[in-house]
Amino acid sequence: MKRVGILDRYIFVELVTPFLLSMAVLTLVLFIQKIFRIAELVVSKGATLMATIKLFLYILPNFLVITIPMSVLVASLIAFTRLSSDSEITALKSSRISLYRMLRPVAFFAFLAFLAAALTSLVVLPGANHALKEHLFNMVKSRAMVGVDPGVFTSTFDGMVIYVDKMKSLDTMQGIFISDERSSQEPFVITAKRGKLIVDQQSFNVTLAMEEGSIHTIPRDEQSYSLSSFAAGRLYLDINHALLPNASQGREFKEMSTPELLRTLRHLRSTGAPTLHAESEVHTRFAMPFACLIIGLIGAPLGIRRSRTGKSAGIAVALMVFFVYYIILATGKNLAEAGKLPAMAAYWMPNVLMTAAGGALIFIKGREISLGFTDRIRAAIRKAWQA
Repeated sequence: MKRVGILDRYIFVELVTPFLLSMAVLTLVLFIQKIFRIAELVVSKGATLMATIKLFLYILPNFLVITIPMSVLVASLIAFTRLSSDSEITALKSSRISLYRMLRPVAFFAFLAFLAAALTSLVVLPGANHALKEHLFNMVKSRAMVGVDPGVFTSTFDGMVIYVDKMKSLDTMQGIFISDERSSQEPFVITAKRGKLIVDQQSFNVTLAMEEGSIHTIPRDEQSYSLSSFAAGRLYLDINHALLPNASQGREFKEMSTPELLRTLRHLRSTGAPTLHAESEVHTRFAMPFACLIIGLIGAPLGIRRSRTGKSAGIAVALMVFFVYYIILATGKNLAEAGKLPAMAAYWMPNVLMTAAGGALIFIKGREISLGFTDRIRAAIRKAWQA
């Protein structure tokens, strides 16, 4: 019993370091796409350091839902690749310790990762999404997000250029010029004598209210021109999209707590309203954490090889497995959005297929069944590489 306890601790410790390192690296890689936009806020828009740190913290849970399962897979692969390369797997098997027995600490480690991912996905992430929206709107109030400065052309918002001649605050703007090319067919220009930015904290809408202005519309074909005047008018500004593209899609569901989301889904079903987006959010929250249990166990048999290989081989295999997982997930999502597949099937299909593949792989490795065609494929690749 003591030997068994030592084995569990030994394999468990082997998993910890690659898990933490891969978590740090993968999270950093995902952050890179946001770093430049956030750095612009700090350098040119006047965002404070504390506001920037909060942005990172609120965005972080979105990445952890992805990096936790992937890090479990990387850790399992690297650990068993190292044990296999140092012939420790062979020594354990000679001591009559089977692969199934070696998987026990891996299963426990994957279960802990599952709990962490479930906590992040079901509890932390919805609150973080809502806090992120509130934080963005608070930044609008402080003018950090909008980046509107008097006498400067601002292109914070995609397809729009805003110019303000004089401005004491966001409530007192004078000499407003806006070029809006979001419509590819009919771009227009707005000029107004006065205006102010209105932030509705309850509905999270941001609008630019203008007075005594005109709208100049010039179609792309340049065959016509229209001019209209207004005493008062409003223009909606998508603050979320300015920082986080696609953040506005399904925001109301992403910000709901899990119990609230489930109640909303039941209500939508009872009223006959469309449920695709709500169902997609529900299954996403539950399916991703379960991936920890599945792909974590797949890593162990994949890491066991007859020949000596380095850690880089384990990382490459892990990336390939996760790439396949997300290809299946993306395919399922597209089919669900096209109405050709139920949302439940779309989001759980990768887990089901990976479970089947993992179960078969564990059985083959555990029974040490030799598949002739795989040996021939490896031999052909080795021969081609040496040539």
